Amino acid sequence: MKKNIIITAGPTNEAIDAVMKITNMSTGALGSIVADTLIKEKDDSIGKIYYICPKLCYKPKLQSDKFVFVKIDSTDDLLNVLEDIFKKDDIYAIVHSSAVGDYKGEFVIRAEDIAEEIYNFVKNTDKNDIDVSSILNIIKNPTSLCNSQSKISSYEENLLVKLTLTTKVISKIKQFSPNTKLIGFKLLEGVSEEELYEVAHKLLIKNDANFIVANLLNRIGNGKHFAMIIDKDKVVKRCKTKQEIANAITNIIFNN
Repeated sequence: MKKNIIITAGPTNEAIDAVMKITNMSTGALGSIVADTLIKEKDDSIGKIYYICPKLCYKPKLQSDKFVFVKIDSTDDLLNVLEDIFKKDDIYAIVHSSAVGDYKGEFVIRAEDIAEEIYNFVKNTDKNDIDVSSILNIIKNPTSLCNSQSKISSYEENLLVKLTLTTKVISKIKQFSPNTKLIGFKLLEGVSEEELYEVAHKLLIKNDANFIVANLLNRIGNGKHFAMIIDKDKVVKRCKTKQEIANAITNIIFNN
């Protein structure tokens, strides 16, 4: 039976207003190489490859009618697309290489407005009723927000953006499809391989992943891409380039 596969690639983009976004430096290069390698090596065994990524992202170089391209922007877009695909199709494996942003903008406010709101609260409240939590509540729930549905004026000198956590997409995948083989990714910087392994292993266990590709940012570049691929018991493969990672993932999907 031919296998359907999902690849998520590139960054997510979280809107601050109608034109500004929070994003990250991911390019989707690794995801595109994985996609090309799967088609090159296992075309006859593949049904479809859903390639999910934002507009500005590397795409597979090879041409194939097996590719189903799905454009997303935000983390919520990615979650909605994944849920829809899992509902309508049987997915054998997902290569979740997308660099999902940790934060998104919750609201934008002028510093002058929130300062005035805090000042008025302090002025009109008994000093015995003022504490850190009451001030924090104003900061978290101010009343004079900027309209982030349109473009915020470029002449505002003191804009503040309140960030909030995005949903951890990897935590939802096995909820959507318990039997899908999940290959997740973890990127750290400036830690030992031992610490990288420990963090990646915790991620694997927490999210019921089958494999985690563990990367070190300071060892990516100039044609090199160090990674350890781990399962729940051990390091399955050590890789030095993106192509080696893609080859290992192809092997994992079809031979493990």
